[in-house]
Amino acid sequence: MRILSVDIGLYVTGYVICEVDNLKISLIKEDEIKTARYDTFSKKLNYIFECLENQIQIFKPEAVLLERLYSHYRHPITFGILAQIRGVVVLLTERKNLKLFEFSPTKAKKSILGKGNSKSFQVKKMAENITGHTFKSNHTADAFSLVIAFSHMQKINKLEIFFKYDFKN
Repeated sequence: MRILSVDIGLYVTGYVICEVDNLKISLIKEDEIKTARYDTFSKKLNYIFECLENQIQIFKPEAVLLERLYSHYRHPITFGILAQIRGVVVLLTERKNLKLFEFSPTKAKKSILGKGNSKSFQVKKMAENITGHTFKSNHTADAFSLVIAFSHMQKINKLEIFFKYDFKN
């Protein structure tokens, strides 16, 4: 299954495109979308939308992975901004008839490092160890951690189906 995984951000949105087959993950592309600092918010949203739409047209993923939003109560404006960016990605997913999977940041970090309270630089280092590829940034490594969480979820779902049907009789 081909996957587009996105780590949203206002100035830098990281994404990876991977092929996932059980626990085997092949990194196809890793990149960032950098918005112009002085563009209007609506232009930034549109730019992110168009860049991701272009990647979907080129690579034809079957699903999109996103982090569930989390923001500290002291930063409600940041939460609102990220929610709007996330909404653009969700809208694109719907328009292109793609499956959408969401994971908490803790689950994504736990799937790649074994603990959920890790720092981004640790996620990046582990992603580099797994792939043998130097990631451009913490954003793209965070997007990759979502792919790892997805592959674990797929494997667990297959095991549940196997046990449900094979050992029930």
